[in-house]
Amino acid sequence: MPVTLNTDQKAAFKAIQKFLDHPAADVFVLKGYAGTGKTFLMQHIAQWLKEKERKFCMLAATGRAATVLRGKTGFSASTVHGELYNFDKIDGLDEETLAESSASGMAGQMTMQFTTRSADAETTIYIVDEASMLSGTLTEGNGFAVFGSGILLYDFFQVANKSKIIFVGDPCQLPPVGQSFSPALDTDWLAKQQRFPVSVKLSKIERNKDDNDILVLAAAIRTMSESRERIKFPKIPASNLNNVKLHATDDIMFNLYAANYKAAGPNSCLAIARSNKKVQMINRDMRRELFGSGYVPLQVGDVLLVTQNNYSVPLTNGDFVIVNELEETEQKLGLKFQKVLVTALASGKEFKMLISLDTLESLKGNLTNDQSKALIIDFNDQMKAKGFHQKSEQYREAMREDPYLNCLKVSYGYAVTCHKAQGGEWNNVYLFLDKSMYGSPYYELCKWWYTAVTRAKDELNLVNDWWVA
Repeated sequence: MPVTLNTDQKAAFKAIQKFLDHPAADVFVLKGYAGTGKTFLMQHIAQWLKEKERKFCMLAATGRAATVLRGKTGFSASTVHGELYNFDKIDGLDEETLAESSASGMAGQMTMQFTTRSADAETTIYIVDEASMLSGTLTEGNGFAVFGSGILLYDFFQVANKSKIIFVGDPCQLPPVGQSFSPALDTDWLAKQQRFPVSVKLSKIERNKDDNDILVLAAAIRTMSESRERIKFPKIPASNLNNVKLHATDDIMFNLYAANYKAAGPNSCLAIARSNKKVQMINRDMRRELFGSGYVPLQVGDVLLVTQNNYSVPLTNGDFVIVNELEETEQKLGLKFQKVLVTALASGKEFKMLISLDTLESLKGNLTNDQSKALIIDFNDQMKAKGFHQKSEQYREAMREDPYLNCLKVSYGYAVTCHKAQGGEWNNVYLFLDKSMYGSPYYELCKWWYTAVTRAKDELNLVNDWWVA
């Protein structure tokens, strides 16, 4: 990475300076492919803003992306969700709804409501990394927690008010779940939201060690995605490339992954797979390698992936933690919990808390809506017995501290889907593909390949199957 800005980056920096002084323009879209130095430019912008004593705030789409951004730039960064939303209330705790829930045996239409904070009174400059992941359509979430209007970008614009936003992202990466494009990087979409967008694209690749062809492969996939020709069974052009290792079978590649994991640890390598089912299978195989069985209870040394933002500790969806200590397991309302001491892999910080053992074995890594609601109803009954009303500060304080409501939702973290890996990078990535990927549209598959490939810094591994060219 250069110490000074290259020609591309200098032009982008000048455009951003102009944008910041423009009376009408309110959104700047900085697009760039993997390795073009987006993060380096963000650091440069932040340093310049600091010197000019202008108020700015660095954000990222996920907790892991925020941690990576913090580590690379040296400036504090948080998630967009954390910046926008505050807990407000629980809907559906009135007597009538609870009676209906009790009669039906289901937990009714109960929702945990998070509202947007008040709009900015003074101008702030928001720099938002991994903006390709930000949703511009109604997001269902887990059906239990409701955030603002349900449309993240709409809420962001309401809160930002007359502030300026710089969206930074790679247009070739996967779009938000349920969308075919990344709205935060699309100037046409932004203009339709009554924004005044300006856009610049970085194209000169800077992050490339000598003879490392991972970004060469990424560029080839990008070219495929931009082609008008739509092949029914496109092949990934991964043959004869430095730093891209092809293996004979999934089993051989898995054994190499297990050996690398044991030698280098979880911060260095990761397996990425197409489906939750394949992820679960690799997680079980890795636990068998490490602990003798894929079905043994949670162990010291297990790596876990946080699957839902936590509001009692700074751990968010996509963070990886390692188990340091295990205490007693307990049951409540038919759900299993265990007190653990974990270390966040990205920050090195330790946290002691309850985790949900039920989420460990579920495909999606979350409690069902009814399980979550049962915990809320039980908590509410305890508060009523103490005479705490839902709007009271005592109720809110107790809610923030309740270990069951705030238990950590996790799955095993030896393998993840590509969406979960987005925003992070590892020295070695093991990419487990299968023919089910051809159920995806051509353009979407190219984006999936591109996103998965660009998670690897030093070495990419995949099986030399018929879909490799």
